[in-house]
Amino acid sequence: MSESLPFQPDAAVSAREDELRAFLLRFIGLTLLSGVTIGMNKVLATLLGLHLHVSNFQLAAISSAETLAMALGTIPAGYILSRGNPKHLYAGVSLSLALAFCVLPWLPGWQWVALLMFLVGLCISLRIVAMSTVFLVRLPELGQGKAGWYKGTLILGMQFLGPLCGNYLIAQLGLKAGFLISALMFAILAVLGWQVLPSNTAPRKQEGHVAVPGAASLRELLRLRVVRVTYLFEILASFTASSVGVFSILLAIRVLHWPAHHSVWLMAVQGLSCVLVLLFLGRFVLASRHREQLYGGAHLAIMAALLILGLWPDSIAYLAASVLLGLGLGVNNLVNTDNIARAPVDKARVSAHLTLFGMVGGTAGALAAGRLADLTGLRNVFLIWLAPWLAAWLVFHGSRWLRRAPPAAIPSIAPTAESAP
Repeated sequence: MSESLPFQPDAAVSAREDELRAFLLRFIGLTLLSGVTIGMNKVLATLLGLHLHVSNFQLAAISSAETLAMALGTIPAGYILSRGNPKHLYAGVSLSLALAFCVLPWLPGWQWVALLMFLVGLCISLRIVAMSTVFLVRLPELGQGKAGWYKGTLILGMQFLGPLCGNYLIAQLGLKAGFLISALMFAILAVLGWQVLPSNTAPRKQEGHVAVPGAASLRELLRLRVVRVTYLFEILASFTASSVGVFSILLAIRVLHWPAHHSVWLMAVQGLSCVLVLLFLGRFVLASRHREQLYGGAHLAIMAALLILGLWPDSIAYLAASVLLGLGLGVNNLVNTDNIARAPVDKARVSAHLTLFGMVGGTAGALAAGRLADLTGLRNVFLIWLAPWLAAWLVFHGSRWLRRAPPAAIPSIAPTAESAP
């Protein structure tokens, strides 16, 4: 009996590590498949709009209806989740989405497509809140080194694998068959979510929130420079990414004259570039002595991408712009996430704000790009988008780059954040 005692702690630790590893693999698999389905549906909805011969603004309305509904549904979804079962909610809304995508390709006009996509967005907001809540609850056990895995995997599915799958399905089977396969994938996700997600995350979530100190109200948060900078550049990033995401297929078809089945590559290259940064360059960027210069350089890369998209309608140039945009958006997100993690703020409140701002920015970006494209031409939209980026860069980076001053005083607030239980 005494001989077995020394091995019990090791066995418990090993079992704990095995359980965490198994959870992470199942959760990341669920996230990847979910992202693939969302990305595939973006392509399906865009090509359905083209099939209905819509204008640029109508196409933007179809695309942004889902994002707008996700923004409106985020706070109610959090309330519903706090009083419900993540497993039941995820499975229920996934089955509802399966039914919706069975109906979409048979709708008669773009208004009906936009309306159903709005309802789809409400369902997806519940799924996102459920998955992000579960991940945040388990993240302290998994380690901060895994913090970028959820978003990186989701983007990999949404912006790379999903568009490629949607494009392939349409080329091989047709538009309606693509929607039916998407519906089947939502049904599969309902089953997988039932297996992976827990029945209740409320106790852990509440314990974490009670202990978190720091600024919580919007007024208090906006007094902190790091919060102001993060909010501004996250809004600009979502504004820009949504505009390019909606119209990258049109750029490839109408400007570059690519075949329809090749047009998805602009979106895919951008998504893959962003994912590579999130999954593999986090330590390099965040631990660098020049992280502030890399941060400002990322925003310059985004501006360079917009300039190329507006001025040089060439296949190689547009692919290079997609790479620059993906890299810039990836570094932007890494630094913003790390800055907020180290700041003395209520992390849950900031996360909710960033989710809402990102979705609202994405919706506004798509709608504004659609209207401007109808008025000024598609390529000119990207030149117009340069103005807010340039103004923000000059205000927050220009003087520091000219002086080559040390980074902002994030290290001085790090002990406060690190001391939070």
